[in-house]
Amino acid sequence: MAIEKTADDELPLLLGAFKPVGHVVVALPSDDEARRMAESLHAAGFAHEEVDLFPADVMTEELRDLLPNASGAAGFGWEIQSMRQYYLLAQEGCGWLIVRAASHAREAQVAEIATRHHAKLANKYNLLTVEELI
Repeated sequence: MAIEKTADDELPLLLGAFKPVGHVVVALPSDDEARRMAESLHAAGFAHEEVDLFPADVMTEELRDLLPNASGAAGFGWEIQSMRQYYLLAQEGCGWLIVRAASHAREAQVAEIATRHHAKLANKYNLLTVEELI
C-alpha cells in the first residue's frame, strides 16, 4: 500500500509553495480511488516509498495552512495557482497521490494508470516547469 500521510506529515515545498520536483501529483475523485490507483502503481512496479497518498482532509488542511504563507515569488507563478486549484479539489473530496517519476517512461506510466482511475489531473513537477500529463 502507498505511504498514507497524516496532518503531521509535510508537503514538499520550495519558496513556501507546494513543489514536489521529480514527482507527478495526481488528483483522484476520492480517497478510495487514490488507494486503488496506488495499488495499480505497485502492481506496475512502483515501490511503496515512491507513492505517497494524501487523503482529501489532510490535503485540505495542508493547503489551507500554506496558501496565506506562500512567498511572494510563488504568488506570481504556476505554484500558487496550482495550490488554489488543489485546495478546491481537496475540499470536494479528491484523494491525492504524489508519485516519484524518475524518467519519462515512468511519467507516462503514471499518466496512463491515472487515466484508467479517472484522475482529475496529473501534473509532473520539474525544477522550473510543471507539465500537465492529463
